[in-house]
Amino acid sequence: MGRLLTFMRSVWFFRIILSLFFISSAWIALASIYPMAFDEEFHYGLLQIYAGSWLPYGITHTSDMAQYGAATADASYLFHYLMSFPYRMLDAVGLANDTIIIALRFINIAFVIVALAIFRRAFLDAGVGRATTHVALALVTTVPVFTVLAAHINYDNLLLPIIAWCVLLIVHLTKQAYAGKPLRLRESLLLAFAVLIGMSVKYAFLPLALAMFVWLLWLVVVSYRKHKQTISSQLTNYKTEWRTASKRARRLAIGLAVISLFFASHYVTNALSYGNPIPTCEQVFSETECQAYGPWYRNQLLVALKPASFQPVTYPEYLATEWFPGMTQRLTFAVAGKTNDFQTELPFPALVISYVSLAVVGMIAFTIQLIRRRSSWFMMFAGLLTLIYASVLSVKLYGSYVSTAEPIAINGRYLLPLLPLLTVAFIQALRNILTPVSSRVLAAVTALVFAWLIVCGAGAITYIVLAHEHWFWNDFAQSTHSALQAFFERIVLPYRY
Repeated sequence: MGRLLTFMRSVWFFRIILSLFFISSAWIALASIYPMAFDEEFHYGLLQIYAGSWLPYGITHTSDMAQYGAATADASYLFHYLMSFPYRMLDAVGLANDTIIIALRFINIAFVIVALAIFRRAFLDAGVGRATTHVALALVTTVPVFTVLAAHINYDNLLLPIIAWCVLLIVHLTKQAYAGKPLRLRESLLLAFAVLIGMSVKYAFLPLALAMFVWLLWLVVVSYRKHKQTISSQLTNYKTEWRTASKRARRLAIGLAVISLFFASHYVTNALSYGNPIPTCEQVFSETECQAYGPWYRNQLLVALKPASFQPVTYPEYLATEWFPGMTQRLTFAVAGKTNDFQTELPFPALVISYVSLAVVGMIAFTIQLIRRRSSWFMMFAGLLTLIYASVLSVKLYGSYVSTAEPIAINGRYLLPLLPLLTVAFIQALRNILTPVSSRVLAAVTALVFAWLIVCGAGAITYIVLAHEHWFWNDFAQSTHSALQAFFERIVLPYRY
């Protein structure tokens, strides 16, 4: 048992986690037919549009672009603009379209692997134990949709390392505040840069930015209450750091500021052009043209068909009957892309029950720690980000339900950016409660949990077992899937009994 615990604490355990995750997502990226389910056609089409211009601004909108919503007026554009450059290079050398798609999928896998590495650094710097950190990240990679999404061309994959970087910077700033030191200018500027970049990748990052701002305000309070650090003294320290910094560091800071403001100014140009920093499709194109944009057309159709007698359930009822069940199902299911009419296979019940049970245990432990006032500052930070982000997301989706009479757009992948933080917080809370229990015993229990999740279909196993032949490219991909499916069907619990 001692060796098992030592192994879980080692960097080799983390490397194995990353290796298995890479192999799983790489196979999905290589084998799965284009487009995959999570808006891959949308993102690939937009980056092709951006490939026609060297700058992200001033691209002329044509009616055929309406199939991408607000198209280049969308504030969530930076992923498409940046990914257009590797696309240009791959296209310039004459590679086939399918080959380019697979290459771009691998870049997305790299984004997620980098994110996991940054999250690890952030958790360790926050004082979270190595075993807890590694186990938490391993659990995150077992979530079926996490592995599948990484194999997509999708802006969520770029947003993940940016969120991880913000968390790392917040950790450093928090440690400075709690130690009685002024917040360093370097980390503060980098955090501002990361936030501006994040909101340019996906405007859904804005609630997280709000949560980080609230946390920074709390750090100001902590600095004053514990160490009498005033805002004035903090600003004075910033000035001193700036004056004593090297010319190279100051030039770099100015350059980063210019770049981040340049990208984030998309919100400003949109407000000037369309009267809305986040314009909708009909503000950029005509309503007739917007019918080519699937989500817009669906919403308009649902609103038109909405029964006059419709009475929406209350927000708490919506959460209990639609939001939580829907999010859970869509974190663990298998789904094909547009070519196969988004064919869906429901998740393995045993896997869903296992994840829900782990989440409930973690939530109970977290709540107990809050009541006892024994939660660490990192647990509080993770809880704050989760609360604000999940609240904004659920309220927005509830509004869509009220207006359309249908619980639309409940996608589990929206919660993936928070899973690393929340998983660490839950495990840390549970570990604090189980302090008297031997670490070796907990390591053995953890190993059994992972073994159980595997036989329940964790990670890419769900996608492999539940997917159909026509979800994959012809020949090699389909034959490989058949072999893997036959193998894992002998392991996965529902197929053995």
